[in-house]
Amino acid sequence: MLVSMNLAFRSLSLAILMILSTTVPLGISSLESSENLVLSTSSRSLACSGDICLNEALPNPNGYDNATWPNGEWVELHNSGVTTVDVRDWYITNKASKTLYLNSTTIVDYDAADPTSWELSPDEYMVVSRNGLSNYYFYLANTNDNITLFTDSGTQVDRATWSSSSSGNSLEEDTANPTYDWVPTNAPSPGANNSNATVVGPELYPSDLIINEVMSNPWPSEDNAVWPGGEWIEIFNSGSAEIDLNGWSVEDAAGNALPFDATHLIGYSSDTTLNKIQPSETRIIAVNGSGNSGVLNNGVETLNLIWPNGTKAQQISWTDTEAGFSLVESSTSQYWKYAAYPTLNQSNPLDFSIIATVASPIEFAEILSNSSSDGDAFPDGEWIELFNSGSSPIDLSGWSIIDGMGNVTFLDPGSLVFNQSQGSTNIDAGERRLVQFEGDTELWDYYNQIMLRDASGAIVDSAWYTTNYGQNISWIPPEVDSDPWVPSAWMTPGQPDMGETPSTGVVIFTEIFPDAVGSDTQQWPLGEWVEIYNNGTSALDVGGWKMQASGRSLTLHQYNMPLQSTSIIQPGEVALIALNGTTSFYLKHTTPDSIVLKDLNGDIVDTASWISSVQGESLVAPNSTHAGAGPDGTGASSGSDWIQSAWATPGEVNPTWPEYTGSDELVVTEILASCSDNSVNPSEDWIEVMNNGSQDLNLSRWRIDTNSGDRVFFRTTSMWSQSNNSMILAPLERAVLMMEDDVFSGQGDSFDLSNPDGVLIDTLAWSLSSNCKTIGPDTSQNSWKILLWPTPGSEEPDESLLAEAQDILFSRFMPQGSTTISSNTEFIEITNIGDSLAYMTDWTLTMVNSANEDSVYTFGELSIPSNGSVILASDQGGISVYEDGTVESFNSVLTPQSFSLPDSGAAIHIKTPSGMLADTIVYGNGPVDVAGWSGISLVEPVSSISLLVYHRGDGCGNLPDTDVAIDWQHRWGRLGASTFCGPTLFSGMSTVTPLVGPQDGLVDLLAWMNDASESLHVHLYQIEQPNLVQALIEAHNRGVEVTVVLNSAEYWWNNYDKDNQYGVVNLLTTAGIKTLWFGGVSDQPYTYVHSKVAVKDNESVWIGSGNWKSSSHPAPDERGNSEWGVLVDNTDLAMKVMEQLEYDESLERSYITLATPSSPPSGWSLDNLKSLTNATQAQPITSDINGRLITCPDTCVDGLIWMIEQADEEILLSLQYLDVDWSWGWGDNPLVSALEDAAKDGVRIRLILNGAYLDKDIQQVVDTFNEDWNSTLGYDVSAIVMSEDDEVSKLHNKGMIVDSEHVLISSINWGDSAPTRNREMGLIISSAEVTAPFLEGWHRDWVRTDNVTDTDNDGLPDYWEVANGLNRTTRTLPALNILEGAHDSDGDGLSNSVEYDFGSHANNADTDGDCIPDSLEVSWAQSTALNASVADVSPSDALLLADADKDGMNESELLGCDLEGVLADLNNSTIDNGSLDDDGDLVINRDDLCPNTPANVPVNDDGCSTEQRNANAAPSADTSSNLGTGMMLLLMLCGLALAGGAFLILRNIETEGEEIKDLITLEEQNVEALAQAEIDSDDWQMPVLDSSPDSASPSEISAEDLAKCPGWPKETIQSYLDQGWSMDQLAQYYQEQVEENS
Repeated sequence: MLVSMNLAFRSLSLAILMILSTTVPLGISSLESSENLVLSTSSRSLACSGDICLNEALPNPNGYDNATWPNGEWVELHNSGVTTVDVRDWYITNKASKTLYLNSTTIVDYDAADPTSWELSPDEYMVVSRNGLSNYYFYLANTNDNITLFTDSGTQVDRATWSSSSSGNSLEEDTANPTYDWVPTNAPSPGANNSNATVVGPELYPSDLIINEVMSNPWPSEDNAVWPGGEWIEIFNSGSAEIDLNGWSVEDAAGNALPFDATHLIGYSSDTTLNKIQPSETRIIAVNGSGNSGVLNNGVETLNLIWPNGTKAQQISWTDTEAGFSLVESSTSQYWKYAAYPTLNQSNPLDFSIIATVASPIEFAEILSNSSSDGDAFPDGEWIELFNSGSSPIDLSGWSIIDGMGNVTFLDPGSLVFNQSQGSTNIDAGERRLVQFEGDTELWDYYNQIMLRDASGAIVDSAWYTTNYGQNISWIPPEVDSDPWVPSAWMTPGQPDMGETPSTGVVIFTEIFPDAVGSDTQQWPLGEWVEIYNNGTSALDVGGWKMQASGRSLTLHQYNMPLQSTSIIQPGEVALIALNGTTSFYLKHTTPDSIVLKDLNGDIVDTASWISSVQGESLVAPNSTHAGAGPDGTGASSGSDWIQSAWATPGEVNPTWPEYTGSDELVVTEILASCSDNSVNPSEDWIEVMNNGSQDLNLSRWRIDTNSGDRVFFRTTSMWSQSNNSMILAPLERAVLMMEDDVFSGQGDSFDLSNPDGVLIDTLAWSLSSNCKTIGPDTSQNSWKILLWPTPGSEEPDESLLAEAQDILFSRFMPQGSTTISSNTEFIEITNIGDSLAYMTDWTLTMVNSANEDSVYTFGELSIPSNGSVILASDQGGISVYEDGTVESFNSVLTPQSFSLPDSGAAIHIKTPSGMLADTIVYGNGPVDVAGWSGISLVEPVSSISLLVYHRGDGCGNLPDTDVAIDWQHRWGRLGASTFCGPTLFSGMSTVTPLVGPQDGLVDLLAWMNDASESLHVHLYQIEQPNLVQALIEAHNRGVEVTVVLNSAEYWWNNYDKDNQYGVVNLLTTAGIKTLWFGGVSDQPYTYVHSKVAVKDNESVWIGSGNWKSSSHPAPDERGNSEWGVLVDNTDLAMKVMEQLEYDESLERSYITLATPSSPPSGWSLDNLKSLTNATQAQPITSDINGRLITCPDTCVDGLIWMIEQADEEILLSLQYLDVDWSWGWGDNPLVSALEDAAKDGVRIRLILNGAYLDKDIQQVVDTFNEDWNSTLGYDVSAIVMSEDDEVSKLHNKGMIVDSEHVLISSINWGDSAPTRNREMGLIISSAEVTAPFLEGWHRDWVRTDNVTDTDNDGLPDYWEVANGLNRTTRTLPALNILEGAHDSDGDGLSNSVEYDFGSHANNADTDGDCIPDSLEVSWAQSTALNASVADVSPSDALLLADADKDGMNESELLGCDLEGVLADLNNSTIDNGSLDDDGDLVINRDDLCPNTPANVPVNDDGCSTEQRNANAAPSADTSSNLGTGMMLLLMLCGLALAGGAFLILRNIETEGEEIKDLITLEEQNVEALAQAEIDSDDWQMPVLDSSPDSASPSEISAEDLAKCPGWPKETIQSYLDQGWSMDQLAQYYQEQVEENS
């Protein structure tokens, strides 16, 4: 019911879709028109924004536009950069959005073996040709077209436009302006410099309009504040003409745009003609509230100034910002730097380093930027000390101080601290004055730039500091003027600085450890410490000396010097001072600090200060070689603050390193800047470097300096997974430097790489968001990029070597289904057919449903190895039970988490991250008018198969990709089934033993099993033969590893077979033999294991057509089936068979369960062993053979067809069953088609079929071969039903012989069950020597006859037709158009059927040779019945006896050859007109309802053509009656309802009937099993059906007979009797059917 409803629904849906489809083109046309309208007005040429640019185009060639290269349309690219670029999968689009991909088809001179053919070297040209592609894909319009070049990631690089073109002339960029339409060249020059010598262009197309100043980190306003607060950009007209600002914009690295509009252009006018900027004028572009946190990054950022047409005019970048500081262009770096102070809408100030342009004796002397009471007046608040180094006093009135944020403090009596000796605003020569900052006027605690301006506004001095040392620590000038100011030991406002007091310099600080791991107050060696060095020439006692800092003091003595027993330091040695947690003195590490060393006199001996420290790291002087300063002491730091050492050396003299002379060829190849979930190993921030040189490189003491001030040295303790802690890096070897978490920002950062001498080797900066992703250099773009996946210590993945769109295909999918294990079994399998890894991250799956609604899903982390596959499933765990390989869930791989395959159908696309289509599949009612697909959608195969899995191609690597449904119609499968690939070939010298049953088989198989020494693997449908069962147990008992796989006992089996199956399994498992049940569940992938195969010791194979039953393997001298089997000693074959058997022995298979010992069926016991007396064995053959193993459902159909196709002369078939009326997948029966093709080619075909269960299907096969192919079509084809004899009971074989050279031995019945639903196995052996015994056996079966078999169902048994020279395979004589039985073959006046009835010879007019014609003898015999004076003579006696009346005299002698003038009764040979076929439509007159059918017109079973049936169904002449019309309508409706009900009933009956028939044709059926059960064999006769007429007629069927088959009408019983059944046989068969189907 559900199926029918589904079919009805589909039909209705299809009809609706067909109606709707007529309107779709109208909508599409309208869309295309509107799209073209927009495109035609929205594009102008652009200046190229990269190294690879459009250089020349030929839109109007001589000849056809779509001709193949070197003709047709083309585009030329040029590399104007300095690096080689891979342009595969770049693409060009035209105005109509048609796309031309750069690939093997379009790149001229593409060579798959030569990577340079798809790479563009510097100053190289490449031609991209349309090369025959139709307009559907791409074209260049002759007029008003534009083309845009994109990278493979979808980044727009260049655009060209033109308004016209002439035939044969190419176009190029207009040298006057790259935004103009392209112009003609002098002549086309594909692959070379243009004729006008134009090489397309720079990366930028500069304008007089420039970015002049940027405030990306405003203070005190928020970044996204509304103007006049917030971020801003100042633009400047550097030219001599006004510039229209309409359409211009600024864009950042993230793609955020600030258009010059009313929101962002300050002073914007609604009259757009007024939005201009005059020469030398500045205008402000304000963020003005855009974004949650502004637009411009405070860290690494890049801005582009964009022309109205989209071309880049300017690009600027910076790496860091300070709050309140604006940025301006740097004259020494590509990155912008801090302006001296912001100059909004003013000219930019000079660089801060040179801003003091006027000499003055007034200078900064000391600064306190962070007091404990900010905002208070001196002495508690902040202050700046000025010093007059001149010789005369100066009035400071009108002077001012301005800082880097633009804050201005004027010097007046209020800001100058009162000084009685110097007046209100004067500063005397050699004196100091203090400027106090109170109230809201404060100094910035952190980075700041301070400038002193005289009364005229000229800047006379500057000072700067970079960090915050904490409260009440003042700044003093550095030793190097350009360095930032340094902290003083203590404040000296109004007094000379501390540093100006001379020190002895005899003892110096050499190393400081301010930040211990753990608590700083721990005892030595865990806590803080300071190291000092005796720099003099004599021993020095430092006992009583003091270390002091702000508010702290420590007296030195031997007790805080743990490495020595006294406080004396020898010359050139060091002393370590451990603080040991003292509260009187400690070292700061969270804020800057400074300490001094004083001798006993209180004189300062040495000082040290630092800004920051790292836990567990020591600090040394900034000029130390151990800090990376190099021999000249300048390579580590530009200031005087102490900095981190390469590694701590407590109690040791710091190493002094010689000049570094090693290689500087160290490059950074990969960076993990951030990972919030520790999903990357190693998880800390890390940097990977590589020795890019040709000699070993010592990494020790190389370092990085981060943008935030961190210093990280390369040393053994900071390296990750470095072998043997070696710091020597071989050429091209990689190493990973580990750092603390959060050293880098995941949003962009920068750092410097320096060699051991502090020489800067490289500065690296990036602006990528890279959480848990690593970044690496992008050599093609001279920038950084996200790498595909982390590869610490290994080579980075090369995207150009990864799988591309053409490498990725859908290979299998299952759109619907459910099982007892999984409620949703849908899945898609994606295969990478390329030789490179497929990194699927950011690829997309697009699902388009039947309503043309698309949903896009993006891949997360997923990779597919080369030539590998991955399954994406709704139920990952459930599908993993059925399918091998990698299985991922839709929800874990795809976002959003809602992907599902519609049962009704859909179109599925898979695309690269750049949007390039890789593959498409359309199934069911999915839309077919989609990219990547042509023609009808993929629908279910004709054969109804549940849990269907669609395969592309053969499922074995042959994956056709022609974008049509036929790609998916070569093979299909079921969930959990194998996918064995063929052909599975074997060869070599082998020992082969042909087994032709029933003569051979049992004894040979027993001897073979008894020879097993290691293993036996047996797979069977049924087993009960006692000798074979015993042999298995004996093999196990002698140590052989025995494994048996048996089909689960089916519900429909008779009790005898079921009891045997359960009983034998109990015997085997009780004996300890591993026994497995195959099947037994409803949703298994196979209906049965029908194989008959065994492997011994992995060296030898048995395979056959018969189960291990007594009927298939009879004892010597017992009657049995005609079976074929073979023993093959060939290790190659044995291993290949074992590979497949082991697949079905795995308990991971859903259809395999382990059998366990249990109680045998009640009353069951194994039959007694059969006697092997008179046993003989078949003769083995040793020969060099070839062959192939075929397995169902995987490879058997292809194997059988291959064998049929080898036939040149003859095909001999020996089959238990052949069904011609079934379909294979989406086409006809391939086996029957192959046979018919062979017959058409003149191959002789002979078929022997089993007759034990002859029914209409078997008879149909016989008639197809004999009546249709032979008689009608003239093929050399014959089919017979095999007869039995005392040795052979029936044909159970499934074999074939081709040209006496190839032989098939198999378990494969030629119906629809074996190839599609069963596990079957067969061998095709190619050897004339091996084939010979089977050929002999085949001929024995062909010539065997019995007294009942009637192959052609003409009423004449085969044995009689053979003996009488008639054709036992054809019942109709085409030449005469009559039945053979009605023909008088010998012309004696008696039809063949009369001759059979009377026992005369059909081809001898005088059967008894007495000179009297047979017809006269019959007439004479009949006349005796009318003459009372003579004894009656039967016609048979008259025909067969010379003395028929037994009077002692031969009639010929007594009456003469004419019997004294007796006339022949011609009525004896009268042909029944009803048996003729007058109109030649192959339906005899008696059954022909349309007797006058024209020649060669197809008819139905009633002999009527379509036209005749329509004519017969025409309405009668009287159709005017409304009553009649109404009645007719009512009858039609009733008929329709009845037909629907009948359809459902018949469908159910047919299904059940076909199932029962399939089961019956699989094996010996109930009749044979019942014969072996407790049934009196004398009362049971094999139901051989021969169509011989029974003596009973319908009127003679008694009530007693009807009672034997209750429910069957007389007609049904009579039909069976007419086929040759006896009433007893029929009653027994009826009872079997009742039992089986109850």
